[in-house]
Amino acid sequence: MMSDVASNMKFGVVVVREFEEFNNAHLTPLVDSLQMLGCEMENIVVKFVPTAHDVVIATQFMAEYTDVDGVIILAPQNRIMGTLSAMNGIVQIQIQWNMVVEIGAEECAAHIVDMILLQNEMELEAPENKSPRASIS
Repeated sequence: MMSDVASNMKFGVVVVREFEEFNNAHLTPLVDSLQMLGCEMENIVVKFVPTAHDVVIATQFMAEYTDVDGVIILAPQNRIMGTLSAMNGIVQIQIQWNMVVEIGAEECAAHIVDMILLQNEMELEAPENKSPRASIS
């Protein structure tokens, strides 16, 4: 089933070369999943890094130098989430750049879209985005 929920979204994908077998099995399904949600191919920025150690700097570069709405690190979750320094770096990027970062494969497509939609909804509901109520005295 096609959807256009991600039609205005842009995604970064950080592919870790160290996980070649994982990448071969999951990169195409991940891109296909994003496209099925409505993301245009030209709005999917794929960058390759040599090792899991490099995901934090690549994610930082995506946040700082591109206009992506979120980043998916294509890697086995346990290999990234099990590394305290990587997770600390990723959390810091999420906080500093207010950017959604997912780790895994094609299942991340729906997760990241849902989180970006939630983030956008919450931003619109923020007090500074609401018009002040006229007070009647």
